[in-house]
Amino acid sequence: MQDEALVFENQSLSSTPATHVFIVGVGRYDFGRDKNETLIAGDLAQLSSPAESARAIANWFLTEFDNPDCPLGSLSFCLSEESAQGYTPPGSGPPLTLPEADIAAIKKAAGHWANRLQSHDENMAVFYFCGHGVSLGQKAALLLSDFGSSTDGYDGAIEFDKLRGTLKNATADRQLFLLDCCRTRADGLYRNEPDIGSRILSIPPGSRRHGDVARQCILFPTIEGEMAFGQQNRPSVFATSFLDAVRFAAPEDQTGPWIATTSLILNAVDRLIEYRLPAEMRSKTVPNALEATNFEFNQIDPPTSTKSFITLSDPSAWPDAELDCLAVNGGGPAQSKRADQSDEMACCVFDLPPGEWEFSATLNPQPPHAAPVKRTLARPVTYVRLDVLP
Repeated sequence: MQDEALVFENQSLSSTPATHVFIVGVGRYDFGRDKNETLIAGDLAQLSSPAESARAIANWFLTEFDNPDCPLGSLSFCLSEESAQGYTPPGSGPPLTLPEADIAAIKKAAGHWANRLQSHDENMAVFYFCGHGVSLGQKAALLLSDFGSSTDGYDGAIEFDKLRGTLKNATADRQLFLLDCCRTRADGLYRNEPDIGSRILSIPPGSRRHGDVARQCILFPTIEGEMAFGQQNRPSVFATSFLDAVRFAAPEDQTGPWIATTSLILNAVDRLIEYRLPAEMRSKTVPNALEATNFEFNQIDPPTSTKSFITLSDPSAWPDAELDCLAVNGGGPAQSKRADQSDEMACCVFDLPPGEWEFSATLNPQPPHAAPVKRTLARPVTYVRLDVLP
């Protein structure tokens, strides 16, 4: 049976360790707000960020993911968006038509993905979901495009505990789940429903050909019961921070190569979101992990510059601030950015060569003043919070 969700496969890795990726992006909810609203899903907002987030994650895996012991073996992709644009893999020709992210297509794609996972004991599984999600007691559901339909209202979602539970039976030794969604509590709305969502695949016990337990790491962008933060027509803060983590913020060279492990990725995503979001949003967007087993994920080339994230201790002084970077010993040209011209909401990012740098800010109006800070840059990333003084 043809796998319509498969956008990349390296068949030469079919009998050797490989990484197999399954990406699901849901921005259009057919029974949500402004659509064919039902009582079950009528208040689900339509989203623009999941399509951009899912494409950005796919692009990174196809062009930058580097794991010599477990290279990319396949990538599957299901996507629902307001105006279907398909997916154009980097360097390719016309867009590929992707299956909708509804329950029928997801079950079909998940079955093919699971078959590839079973090809080798040392495979790595990656599952990325971006869209609406809910928490129901101790359970979580990932809502698909047909959630809330008039015939099978609660079935159009992935019951996540069943997914991660059955994947513990899979041959794939390492499993990373990236759940880029809100975890809004639904206890009140769905209190009489014992389950929300469907089982999308089944892997029977005994499928593992060795006795050890599959190593799972599950990353959420928010604490339970809170909303994830998406940006209109842009990748989500979680997706952007994950990509920055694996590109430069997470890897360390303690063993020689610059390697990012799952625990380093979680720590880096946490810090990146802390700097990116205004203070009033941080308490609701706290990355956390479930079953945070640590394993090596990817590696990067030795860095030649430092990404410097600069912010202020007082958010009220941020909107009209100008951030400045000055090389102390002439190690590079000075750089400046205005806060209101930054691509970020609560920080400015500078790409600086190694050496000693002074970071400062000009506030408008003055006082208050920002105390300058000197840092010696030698790592791929640095974080600077300038104290605002009377």
